[in-house]
Amino acid sequence: MRPVVALIVAILFAFALQAQEKRVSPQESRILLLVPYLEDVSPAYQHLGWNTRASVETAYAGLARANSAPSRAQVYLHQTAPLTYWRTGSALDQGWIRTSFPFFKDKAVQVTSPAPPPGSFMRVARFEVDGTKCAAFELRHVTNDNGTPTVEQRQSVSGIYCPPANVALDDALIQRVLEGIFVRREGRVERALTGVDKPVPAAILRSTQRQG
Repeated sequence: MRPVVALIVAILFAFALQAQEKRVSPQESRILLLVPYLEDVSPAYQHLGWNTRASVETAYAGLARANSAPSRAQVYLHQTAPLTYWRTGSALDQGWIRTSFPFFKDKAVQVTSPAPPPGSFMRVARFEVDGTKCAAFELRHVTNDNGTPTVEQRQSVSGIYCPPANVALDDALIQRVLEGIFVRREGRVERALTGVDKPVPAAILRSTQRQG
């Protein structure tokens, strides 16, 4: 009898997790995008819910001009439960890219510049796929502190960006991409990247206003 009960519980739990995954509007999304060369494309926003341990909640934002690598941005916002710190960082390697973003699952992803070891808040790796130069990145506060983390320290942003075919992916462009990622913190919309002394763009603020 116990195996049957365990199976029923597992099925109900799977349905509960699936129910968490839903498309959301910009007004509801906890992550917002306004990245270079894709400003005229409307992102798809999703709430992916909590992981099986109820320790990390995930939201997603993504946009692309076509079913190809160029002109593509896909970003996750992971936020830990209260009192939970980030102890490690993501690999930002070939396996992580293929697993995290289904578009690249069967692609020949080649990392050309590995990310530095976890520890620093901002980490960037460079990779190529189908002749397109892309970046994988993460903004995460990794620490062994046992205190009470702030919302900013509990949030982690990770993703990929591939510019249009005729645009060079230099450090300045990657900086602009990171500055174009916005998150909700305690009721406010802020840039995910810290230390940026620029106002939140009007286009982002307008997208968060409820219609009617």
